[in-house]
Parts: sequence; C-alpha cells; structure tokens
Amino acid sequence: MELSLAELPQWAGIALAAGIAAIVGAVIGMWFARSRSGSDPRSDPAQADRDDLRLDRDNPVFIALQEVLRAKGIGAKEQDTRLREFAGEYTVIHRKLRELLPVGDGQDDAQRQAISALENGEFEKAITLTEKLGVHEGEEGRRLRERSSKLLAASATAKIVAADLYMVLIAPANARVLYEQAVDELPVNADERRAEVLNKLGTACYQNGDSESAVKAFTRGLRLLEKTIGNDHPDVATALNNLALIHYSKGRYDMAEPLYRRALMIDERVLGYDHPGVATDLNNLALLYKKQGNLAAAEPLLKRALLIKERTFDPGHPSLVTGLKNYASLLRALGRGDEAKEYETRAASLPPSRTESAA
Repeated sequence: MELSLAELPQWAGIALAAGIAAIVGAVIGMWFARSRSGSDPRSDPAQADRDDLRLDRDNPVFIALQEVLRAKGIGAKEQDTRLREFAGEYTVIHRKLRELLPVGDGQDDAQRQAISALENGEFEKAITLTEKLGVHEGEEGRRLRERSSKLLAASATAKIVAADLYMVLIAPANARVLYEQAVDELPVNADERRAEVLNKLGTACYQNGDSESAVKAFTRGLRLLEKTIGNDHPDVATALNNLALIHYSKGRYDMAEPLYRRALMIDERVLGYDHPGVATDLNNLALLYKKQGNLAAAEPLLKRALLIKERTFDPGHPSLVTGLKNYASLLRALGRGDEAKEYETRAASLPPSRTESAA
C-alpha cells in the first residue's frame, strides 16, 4: 500500500525533511572538498610547511625572525608575508646544512653547532658558524686546487714529452694513450696548448689506423685554435690541412676540398702568395683535384706551387724534387708527355745527395 506525503504523520514529515537536508548537505560538502583538493594551496607540501610555521607561535625560529622584523620596523602585514616565505626557505636551508659534508679537520662540530643555532633561531650565530666553515673549507680547497693544478700540469708536460718520443720511435699506439691523458690534465685555460696536443693526438690516431678518432681530435683542436687565436692564423691552416688529409685518405673528397681551400686562403693572406706554406697548400688541393679526375683544375695549382719552390729552395731540395715529379706526373696524365719529360729530367739531374731524401 502506498502513502503520500500528505498522509504521513506530522512528526514523520519533519524527520524525513531533516534527513533529506542532511544527505544533501553531505553531498555538497563532499563535492566542495573534492573541488578544493586540487586548488587549495595547502595541498602543496611546501605550502603546508609554511602554514604550520606561520601558525606555530612557539617555534623559536618563528619567534626570532618575528623579533628581527619588528626591530627593523616591518609592519604586521609584511611580517606575515615574510614569515610565510621564510617557512619554505627554512626547510631548504636546514636540509642543505644537514647535507653539508665538511672535509677539514674539526669542521663536523662546527656544522652541528650551526644546525643547532639555526633550529633555535640564533641567526647571527648560525651565520657566523657557517661563514667561518665556508672560509676554512674554501682556503683549504684553493690550496689543494692550486697544488692539484700544478701536479696535473707537470704530469701533462711529462706525458707529452714521452709521447713525442714514442712518435719518434714509430709507436703511435703508446703515444696516443699519453696524449689523451695530457689533453685532460692540462689547465683549463691552456686551450692553445691543448689544441697543439690534440693535433699530435690526431696524428697518432691516424698513424695507428683510427681515422675517425683522428678526425675528432683534429676537429676539436681546430675549434680551440679558432677560439684562441682567431680564424686567420697559419696554425689554423695547418689544422685544416691535417683534417682535410684524413678525409682525403678515406676518399671523402667533397669534405676535404673546402678545408684545403680555406687553408690556402688563410696562408695566402697571412704568409703571402710566394710562401712555401702556400706551395704546400696548392700541392694538396691540386692532388685532390687530380684524384677527382679534374686535371684541368689541378694543373695551374701544381705549376704555381712549383714556381714558388723554385724561387724558395736550393737545387736538389726534397720539396723541389717532389714538386717537379708531381707536375711531370700530371702533365703525362694530360697527354703532354714531351713537357713531362723535361721536368722528369730536371728532377733526376739534381744533386744526388739531395735527391736521395726526396719523396
């Protein structure tokens, strides 16, 4: 049998209405709580720490800071803001101080005293202790760093000398290990010297059959030279030639060509158009063109290189003999055998004592 509200006794209607109101209130309360859980700043642990400190009037750190702020004439509203901000900062500062690992003798006790002073709100004492701790550790650290730097610099120099000797004895694998260690041990600000050692390292890697490591060493050395001495310097041109040689030896002519061309332009500007270094650059680029089959482009370069050598070197100089042979070889490749024979004869007729060392 069904009853309507109108048929219920009065007391039952009142009880039912009260029950409905309670249920609705509970649902609204649950919804409101859920909506606050994502946006209430106290859901942030750091914020919770700040609120706890703000509300804990007995906290000695809180009391001490509040007294400092009052003494400085800070108003109540700004005091409240600063105390809230400090709550989060205190947690971080306290953790950093606990995680501090003093190295100097007797500094562990100073750390413990600083932590205790901070927790008691003794700011001046905490500052004095931590500052003194920092000065002590800093002085000791700088002393050790200076000694360490000198030791490593001496180690690097000794290893470079030993590696150079290994290269003389044609033992590039041994030299490579020492050059690598020296590169890491040189002082941070010794970039120019580091570039020099990287160039030696690249040569050792190349002679040891590791072309890719050679490319990395030469490239790193090149970047350091560009940074320290600028783009227009003969040493940069040398580094470019070294890097280009690796690419050339691996048949990567498209990568070698721009490096050779740039080296040539640098030496022409810095050394002059008739310098032996320019002749070397011309020779390198010409041989690359010859490998590519571009004999027409190679011919004027080799001819110009030979002219420089003829003006610069005495008859029989190995570089001059090599220049004559290279030019003769190209002339034969161009089908100009009669001209080639003339240069071959000149190369063969130079003083034997000099031609024996020519390549």
